[in-house]
Amino acid sequence: MDPADAPTPLLPTDLRLRDRLRWGEAAGRLADGPRRYLLMRPDVLMGALRRLPPGVREQALEAFADSVAEQGIDSIRAYFREVHEDPSALLRATERAAADLGWGVWRFRPAPGSLGLEVAGSPFAEGHGPAGSPVCAPLRGMLRAVAEVGSGAPATVVEAQCAACGAPTCVFEARWACC
Repeated sequence: MDPADAPTPLLPTDLRLRDRLRWGEAAGRLADGPRRYLLMRPDVLMGALRRLPPGVREQALEAFADSVAEQGIDSIRAYFREVHEDPSALLRATERAAADLGWGVWRFRPAPGSLGLEVAGSPFAEGHGPAGSPVCAPLRGMLRAVAEVGSGAPATVVEAQCAACGAPTCVFEARWACC
């Protein structure tokens, strides 16, 4: 075989998250390297939040967003290193990883001073069902992690529309304090 015809070895950035996930049956683990994942039905997770009284539910959603931002930043930093710290490539890698994890179809919308995100098929909105206010706190938290890693600056995120409130998709916007 001619060396030019030899297959090119895959780099970590060529692999989808679903291809890197490893099932450790003996240990009962699903992991991407050191990062452990959990499969859970969204209606079970969001059903617990639905049962909380108003006020407490909003506090739980805020805690959920903050926890996803704080813990999820580890995954985002790993993706960022894999794409050689290219912010555009980070967005593409995150869109693919979100789909691989069942977090819906993500489409980032970069703009000066902000990073928009549209999510079709949010498992959090679907799992929660009809709501009077946005419920996709985990998506908000992950967008915050992406915005902060990609820019190096703290960001705040709002959910401008939510499918649980009747919108066709969930729409988020991250903004940096500096802009």
